[in-house]
Amino acid sequence: MTYILIALVAFSFIFEYWLLTKISKLNKENKNLQIALHALNGDLTNFQAGISRDTKSQKDELLVEMKRVQKKVEVVRRDIINSLPTQIRKTISHIEFAKPLDNSHGR
Repeated sequence: MTYILIALVAFSFIFEYWLLTKISKLNKENKNLQIALHALNGDLTNFQAGISRDTKSQKDELLVEMKRVQKKVEVVRRDIINSLPTQIRKTISHIEFAKPLDNSHGR
C-alpha cells in the first residue's frame, strides 16, 4: 500500500510538472500571438489611413477635372447659342434659294 501511495504522489508531481510546462508553452504562444495581433492592428490602421488619403486625393482630382470639363461645356454651349441666329439665317437663305424638287411649278 505504501508503494502505491508513493507511486501516486510521484505521478502527481510528474503530472503537475507536465501541466506547468504546457501552461508555460501556452503563455509564450499567447504572448507571441498578442504581439502579432498588435502589429497587425498597426498595419491595418496604416492601411486605412492610406486608403483615406488616396480616396480624398482622387476625389479632389475628380472635382478639378469635372470643373475643367464643365467650363469647356459652358464655352461650347455659349458658342452654339451665340452662333444660332447666324445658322438660322443661313438655313433660311438656303431654303429660299433652293430649286424645287419638281419643275412643274403648278403648270
